Amino acid sequence: MQQTAAGDTAARRALLLWARERLEGGRDGEIRDALRRMPSAAAASGLWDAVCRAVEDDEAASEHEVGVRLFAFPIVLVVAGRQPAVVTGTLAHPDAIREALEKHGALGAARNVGLSNALCARTALDAIEPSAVLRWSREWSGPPRELAPQEIRVERGREQVHVRFIVGAGISPRDAPSIVETASNIGAWGIPLAKLLMQELACPAVDLLALPRPPVGLLRAPLAGRQAEIEAAFHLFVSNTLRELRAAAGEPTAIVSAHEGAAGAEVRVSMSSVFDAALLEGFRWPLHPFDDLQRIEAVIAELLQACRVDDLRVIPKVLPERMGSGRLFLRGGDAGTGDRAH
Repeated sequence: MQQTAAGDTAARRALLLWARERLEGGRDGEIRDALRRMPSAAAASGLWDAVCRAVEDDEAASEHEVGVRLFAFPIVLVVAGRQPAVVTGTLAHPDAIREALEKHGALGAARNVGLSNALCARTALDAIEPSAVLRWSREWSGPPRELAPQEIRVERGREQVHVRFIVGAGISPRDAPSIVETASNIGAWGIPLAKLLMQELACPAVDLLALPRPPVGLLRAPLAGRQAEIEAAFHLFVSNTLRELRAAAGEPTAIVSAHEGAAGAEVRVSMSSVFDAALLEGFRWPLHPFDDLQRIEAVIAELLQACRVDDLRVIPKVLPERMGSGRLFLRGGDAGTGDRAH
């Protein structure tokens, strides 16, 4: 056991050194290539964690007593429009948000904290090279100015889930907890921040709910935001679909299945009624190369069980993109859907 632990520690250290060499040399392409070649989601996730740690625990800057730490707050936004509208992607009062976070203890020992006024999209953060984040953290220049705001176009009569990010930077002692740590208790500051954001983003004829998530390091933010966005969208789907199916035909059958197609892999949740074949709704959960399939299936099952869905079935094998009927989603009476999972 001790030999295994020592080997794991040595492997993690080797990954960290490998990541630091490439970050220092601006060799981001080599990092991307290595991530693509990883044999499993766990291996890819481990390599990406090493890259993130190499930036967050920058050894070259450790000689200084204080340092710059970059972070991002993922913000899940649920919107519904009574008519088409556009929700701004620019914060008019980022200082008021910073003051609220400071008042409720989220910023800890960090000083000179700056927040970008741009609510940026996940694609903007995905496009940032890891070596650029390392460079920004050494320049002491505040949150990156290259990030553009991304507005939200609201469609009439349909609830939508989006994720945006508030990016920031703060100077703090290297031996003090980071903002990621001091703001991990969302219960202390989540509601005040949500209220401020809903005031800032208020738009005529639009119902908007802001759901802030705990901050993460800048490189980790796209994945954290993606996960929060999909989970919020799934909650919305389950709530609406159960209400409609139960009102129309009683208790539904829910089927969880994994699919592989030309566009990649995904988990699907099909909800139908044995009493009305026309009632069939579905949700598609696209998989990222770092995703843990078992964790996602557990999250799905936990919510469905909490909503008292008794007829829950999990297909144990990977299915093709479309069924033989051409449908994307499964009905409870389809061949191969099995029996209840519990």
